[in-house]
Amino acid sequence: MDWVVLAVSGFAGYAAMQWKWKRSDIHDRPFLEPLVNALLIIFFVWKMSPILLSPSLLREHPLLWLTVPGTDIGWWFGLAVAALYLYRSWRKIGVPWRLVGDMLSVGGVVAVLVHNLLSWQYGMPTSLPWGISIENPEFKYHPVNIYRLIITLPMLLWLWRNALLMGTGKWLLNTLTYYGMGLMVVTFFDTKTEFIFSFSGEQTVYLLMMLLGVGLSVFLRKESRQATQVKKEEREEKQNDAAGILPSDTRNVASDPIGPEKSREEERRLLQNNSSGRRWSNGLGLVAGTRLSPHDADHDEGNAREQRKPE
Repeated sequence: MDWVVLAVSGFAGYAAMQWKWKRSDIHDRPFLEPLVNALLIIFFVWKMSPILLSPSLLREHPLLWLTVPGTDIGWWFGLAVAALYLYRSWRKIGVPWRLVGDMLSVGGVVAVLVHNLLSWQYGMPTSLPWGISIENPEFKYHPVNIYRLIITLPMLLWLWRNALLMGTGKWLLNTLTYYGMGLMVVTFFDTKTEFIFSFSGEQTVYLLMMLLGVGLSVFLRKESRQATQVKKEEREEKQNDAAGILPSDTRNVASDPIGPEKSREEERRLLQNNSSGRRWSNGLGLVAGTRLSPHDADHDEGNAREQRKPE
């Protein structure tokens, strides 16, 4: 029954990814086909791991490996081989990594939801009223699968309500960070064996999820700032083009603006030129034996005023 529940859960996660994938912009690419091959790789490596670790099984009991379950080392090794295969396959067909992460997030959340709906999992002993018993009602245990459901339902609801964020990496970010944090809290009510640094294998996985989520958050925030800076520069360049300012002149314009001081200085220079011009004209008239009439002088002064008027 454990294998049946696992198969049903995996199929539910696959169906959720397929439903979401059909609503993406690149739904014509074979994104889900490598997943089936990856699952087969994990299974066969896990199943063949006893032979790899104990080759004497083939010599002493050739058919025993068919009934012997795989090892934990085989599971992790198969997972690493499958991850490498998926990376090469998705890169070959040109699927963005953000979309891959979001698809895997929704598929994993749905698979965990179905698995905890179909199977009971007993945790540490408890005296709380919602504890469940196996045979003797005097001994109750934490319903770990119910705790996981309480954590999984809000996560799935958030993914559903934020469907427009698919392909941005936000689904993957929140799943790794917040969902991993919630599952880590559930492990404190579950029976566990030490794996490394007083953490169980399950807790180690959730801790790695949270660390990856923090790293992804920093990366996406940095990328967002860079994109904002590029948009700001493009907007300023468009404004400069509309104003007729070359990009190479923007620094000169910013550092040497035409201020009121320069305008007053130019006005004084213009008045001095006009006055010196009048004196030169009067002198020329005297030399020639003629003199400017008052009307001509007033006319010249009026022209000077007109030139002094601001535009």
